[in-house]
Amino acid sequence: MADTDSSSDLKPQVYDLLHRLNASFAHVRRNMAALEQVGIFDPLMMQVLSRQHETLRAGANYHLLGTMRGIEERDREKFSQLPSE
Repeated sequence: MADTDSSSDLKPQVYDLLHRLNASFAHVRRNMAALEQVGIFDPLMMQVLSRQHETLRAGANYHLLGTMRGIEERDREKFSQLPSE
């Protein structure tokens, strides 16, 4: 998402989507753990897949929340300024 003036209006929707994305990552993690418990899959491969999943989750959050941080910092500056007379 580009850092535009309308981005402030979209923040509630974006934070909701980020919450849903992270809930989906948690769902994947639970399903991966359940598959591992079945015991028919190579444990090393399951560990590799789990690490790939966590790397993707962390990378997505890092980049997406980095953008949101920039928007929040811009809004903080904008709203902390005294009104012009």
